[in-house]
Formats: sequence, structure tokens, C-alpha cells
Amino acid sequence: MKSRRKFIKLSALAALVIKEKSYAFEPAKKPFIHGFNFKFKRGVPDEEISSLMKELAAIKKKVPVLKEFLIGKNIAKRTHGFQYGEIAVFDKKEDLMTYEKHPEHQKLVRKILPRMEIGNGMDFFPIGKLDTKLGEKSYKGHFIHAFNFKFKVGVSNDEIAELMNELAGLKGKIPVLKELLVGKNEARWQRGFQYGQISVFDKKEDLMTYDKHPEHQKLVRKIIPKLAGGNAMDFIPIDA
Repeated sequence: MKSRRKFIKLSALAALVIKEKSYAFEPAKKPFIHGFNFKFKRGVPDEEISSLMKELAAIKKKVPVLKEFLIGKNIAKRTHGFQYGEIAVFDKKEDLMTYEKHPEHQKLVRKILPRMEIGNGMDFFPIGKLDTKLGEKSYKGHFIHAFNFKFKVGVSNDEIAELMNELAGLKGKIPVLKELLVGKNEARWQRGFQYGQISVFDKKEDLMTYDKHPEHQKLVRKIIPKLAGGNAMDFIPIDA
């Protein structure tokens, strides 16, 4: 009887551990993040692209479901040809469809699409412990860093999730991080990128501080050997 009680107790503890571990990987249901990278056709003048992106940034005032909308010119070291980035924040996933179907957005899509060569999407619910003011606090003038992860064939989903959960946990360890959101990519145009990251800093120089931080470097050494590719998008949001 004693051994049976011990078995039941151990089973209950094991179930609790499993539940806590799985909870760490569960995405938060709010907010929903939409990211997009723009690569325009060769020959489209920079001035025309800039004008279109300013027009896009101004949509925030016209589409109520947009809780935050950040557009900027990509200044990452390796742009892979993507000139501009967009980060949109919604209360729920369904609001992305509302935004996409909104007449103001549709009107602009008809202008942008004929000039685009390619796009790359990143849609996700943040994973891990959610502690964010994105969508509530204005981050105008801040520096935005977004990154898409494409892992090598053979790296298990569990291993990827473990690494991404570790990444999401860096916010509490690196003071220059004003925001850090990580999530599994649900975008239609994802081009094989399984996870996305969005970081917000006070200034551009803070990205270098973050990159060189021991906690970040320790995780980079784990992630890099498992990556098949990555795509960075760094920008200061433009004024609309």
C-alpha cells in the first residue's frame, strides 16, 4: 500500500512537471504579431518606394484593429534584398484578416504589388511568459530588430521549440531589451522560416550590446550550428 501511494505521488509530480514544461511552449493568445518584408523590383525608384511606404505607415490611423504599426527602411548588415519591413500588432489573429480586407489597405496593395518582386511574412503568437507593452506603448523613434529563423532538415520540432523558448527568456536577462517577442511562424508567405523574433531597443547601438551580451552569445552558439538560414530586418520606424 505504501509503495502504491508513493507511485501515485511520483506520477502526480511527473504530470505536473510535464504540464509546466508544455505550458512554457504554449503561445500567448494576445497579442498577434504580423511582420512582412518588402523586396521591390529592380528599376522601381527609391523615391517611389519611400512614398509608398509612408502611405502604408499612415494606414494605422485609418484601420482601427491596428494596435501598433511600424514601417521602416532595412539597414541590417545582410538585407537579402529586402528594402523595407513592417510590424503590425493586433489584439487577435482574426484582426489580421480584417486589416487585409480593409478598403484602405486593399487600395494600397493594388499600388504596391505590381512593383514588388518578392515578400516574406512572419505571423505569430508570442511564446513563453508574456511581458509586453507592444500595442499599448508607442515605440516611435526606437530601433526595431526582427529576425526569421530557418532550421536545418533533421532538427526536431521539440529541439527548435526549446531553443526558441530559451531565446524568449532573454528579455529578463538583458537590460537593453525593451521588448522581445518570439513565436512560431503561421504566415502564408513564410518561405520556410519556422520562427520569428522581434526586439525593440532605445537606440541602434543597443542592438550591438544585445548581440555581444554573454547570455545571447551562449544561445547563439547553440542555435547557429542548427540554422539553415536567417533573415534580419533592422529599422527605425518612419513617421507617417
